[in-house]
Amino acid sequence: MVDAWGGWKLLQQLLEVLTAIAQKHNVSIANVAVRYVLDQPAVGGAIVGTRLGITEHIQNNSNVFSLNLDPEDHVQIESVVSRSRNLYELIGDCGDEYRR
Repeated sequence: MVDAWGGWKLLQQLLEVLTAIAQKHNVSIANVAVRYVLDQPAVGGAIVGTRLGITEHIQNNSNVFSLNLDPEDHVQIESVVSRSRNLYELIGDCGDEYRR
């Protein structure tokens, strides 16, 4: 998936941007990523996985509800994402592999 999306180097650039934004807002990289996804017009929800027995994930994940990414944050993320491939167009949605 990494190679199909845009490669390791581009992923590292995205992680650098997400890290800077996370530090700016004092949240985790995961919080920034989920908030960015939820801010997309066609997205109504996000499924976030946690590990059983690791309760600090519950509190951390709830930070996404108080996080507001500003326009500059979105521009920084888009500057990387715009150079990637659209995985939905490439591989389809969840389950497409079973419908082919």
